[in-house]
Amino acid sequence: MVETPTRDREQEGLPDRVTMPLLTLVTRDAVDEDYVHAAQRREAAGEGASTPRGPGLRGAAVATAAFGLLIALAAVQTARNADVQEAGRDALIDRIDERKTEVASLDDRIDGLQQTNTELRSSNARARGQLANATVDLRALELSSGYVPVSGPGLRITVSDNPDQSADGRVRATDLRRLVNGLWRAGADAIAINGRRLTALSAIAQSNIAIQVNRGPLTPPYVVSAIGDPGLGARLDASTTGQEFQSLSDQFGFVVGRQNETELQLPSAPDNLRRLRYVEQGGGRPENQEDLP
Repeated sequence: MVETPTRDREQEGLPDRVTMPLLTLVTRDAVDEDYVHAAQRREAAGEGASTPRGPGLRGAAVATAAFGLLIALAAVQTARNADVQEAGRDALIDRIDERKTEVASLDDRIDGLQQTNTELRSSNARARGQLANATVDLRALELSSGYVPVSGPGLRITVSDNPDQSADGRVRATDLRRLVNGLWRAGADAIAINGRRLTALSAIAQSNIAIQVNRGPLTPPYVVSAIGDPGLGARLDASTTGQEFQSLSDQFGFVVGRQNETELQLPSAPDNLRRLRYVEQGGGRPENQEDLP
């Protein structure tokens, strides 16, 4: 006779809930017990096991109808939302198209402004060039008209009468005019005689035995100061007017001294010579030629 193992003997007499594996117990009893409890409740209420429950069916029908209604409402709402979403999408597309149109318009405006800016830059460059040329012309006019004092390197020529004090050996206005006009033609920027600035309106005139500049008398020696580059003296000697003055000096015995200067200071012209009443465009330097009675 085979003896039952001790463990098996110990499990004899225990309920299935203790000895049965948990998974088997759950799957076996889960559904059965629910039916048992339901049957017990019906018996307690005095109803047969197979008798259908009217109120339960009505409740199920109501629930089904409510569920169907909810589905219908959801369908309607979904349709409405679809319409709203479609309208919103169309509006968004319209706004995008409007913005694209605005961007295109702004791009065209930017192109136009860039073209205008380029034209203005070109015009500004031309204006700057014209301003530079006008500044050069103004400077030349200021120098020739004596409107401003001027300084710079140049040539100083001192002319005195013949020491024998003869009438023919006296320096005259025509002699100084030749010298001054020769300096103008040689490229002098500004000229003064005995500190009196010469302009286009200045005159070197003879009054009896005296020489007048800017209607004021001069006394010898006559110091002619001319501002110009270092080649001014050489150009004067090579010019016809310069050679004529040198010939007169040799003929009448004028005492002429010449010296290159690194810095000359010439004043501005008198006020009465800086009040211009009219001007005419002409070529070359001024001709300071006038004889007083």
